[in-house]
Order: sequence, then C-alpha cells, then structure tokens
Amino acid sequence: TNLCALFMITYPWDFSSSAWQVTMPRNIKGLLGSCLVIPCSYDYYQYPPTRPDRVVWYQYVRRGYPIVYDYWNWNDVLDIFKGRTRVYTSSHHRTCSLLIDPVTLADHSQKLYPWVDPENVGWRTYPFYDTTVTVEVVGTADPPVIEIFGNMVVGQSVTVQCSVYHTCPTYPPSLRLNIPLQNERLTHSRGALWRTVSILTFTASANDDGRSLICYARFAGGQTRRATITLRVKRAGPSVWRGVGSALWFGNGGV
Repeated sequence: TNLCALFMITYPWDFSSSAWQVTMPRNIKGLLGSCLVIPCSYDYYQYPPTRPDRVVWYQYVRRGYPIVYDYWNWNDVLDIFKGRTRVYTSSHHRTCSLLIDPVTLADHSQKLYPWVDPENVGWRTYPFYDTTVTVEVVGTADPPVIEIFGNMVVGQSVTVQCSVYHTCPTYPPSLRLNIPLQNERLTHSRGALWRTVSILTFTASANDDGRSLICYARFAGGQTRRATITLRVKRAGPSVWRGVGSALWFGNGGV
C-alpha cells in the first residue's frame, strides 16, 4: 500500500518573489468529514508587514477577492466557508496555516491562497494570488501501517509500531491494537505530512505464533480503518519476522 496515496501533498512547494516568499503545497488531500490543515509559512527580507499576525485567505478567481477566512470581516466570508475556517498565525514562526473543519464536498477543487497583512503588503510587494493550493476531498482514509522490530523468538522482547499519515493535526487519529502490550508511547510528528505513531512492546510467546495483530485507526469524523498482520514466532535461534498483511476500511465508501 502506498502510504501517501490518500494524504498526499504534491511537490514542488510553491515559493517565489525576491523580497517575499510564501511556502505551502500546491495540492493537498483532505478526508471528508475530518479536518484539514493546509501548512503555510512566509518569509521576507524587505518590506516587513505592519501586522504580521494578520492573515486573510481567499478563493482564487479571475476577478475579485472572495474571502475564505478574515477575522476582521466575518460577514464577508463566503457562505460555504462560514464557521469552518480558522488561521494559525505566528509572527515569530511566520506561519499562515489554514484550518478547514469539517471538510465537506464543497471544498473539493477549491483553489485558495493566503495574504499576509493585506492592508499594508500590496501586490507589488508580493503577488500572493500567484501562490495557491488546490484541495482534493477524498472519502477513504489510508490504513495504518504495522511494523515489528526485533526477533520474533519465544522469550524475546519485541517492539510494535503502528503509524498513520494524515492532514488533521488539530484532531489526530487515535490508534489502538487488539492485544495487551506494555510501555505504550504515542507521538505526533510532522514532515511533508503529519504522522501519528503508537509504539509498544511485548514479550513473544509460543501462543503468539499464528495470532493476528490488528491496529485500528479512528479519524476525526468517525471513519475507522485497520491493518492486520499474522505473527510468526520461532522457538529458538535468530529469526527474521515475516507476516501476512491485510487492510480493511469502514465508513463512507467514497466522495
């Protein structure tokens, strides 16, 4: 299974202008009914903004500036986005990320862009509308991925890692395994995508041989997916783990 088949951010990242630049994906996929955070940051070495924390998001059209999010002008926000958008800003980190919650079919194929301090940073300084992101709404989440580290030998300590990629860091998916394990650690990290990882340990026994290990991932909005592997435990000596994998999904079948 391609880990990034669902929550894929298409490269290259958009950035331009000599004095200013905005960095964000050109395309991003979001799960229907979940939330979507479009990662966005900006930088400059000339013409600093007067209000660096003021960020307005717009819908890209040939004429006009339809508003997707504007804290100062709530009434002017497009009806399809009212009450569903929020911006994460930081003058220190120079962020301009947009939250859409929940993702609906109306978001599909929307082409959006941010504008930092639009009252003071004009298009001659930086044409913000030239740096856009297009949203693709999908109806099925990627399944989690199970990895096992260590020799599957009776009496040996084994580490199980279940992870899932997503684009909803505000409400990250929950992970659960079907067997009692020890020393669970849950982490959330960000690279090109956000990743939620559950790491656990257990001591392999003869009874584990042939047992199904299942990891469930529940996403914001209610959709659940799972991944399954079959444990193969050796009684003695070094061994290489092998398993049979499968993935099932539950929830709405598509967009």
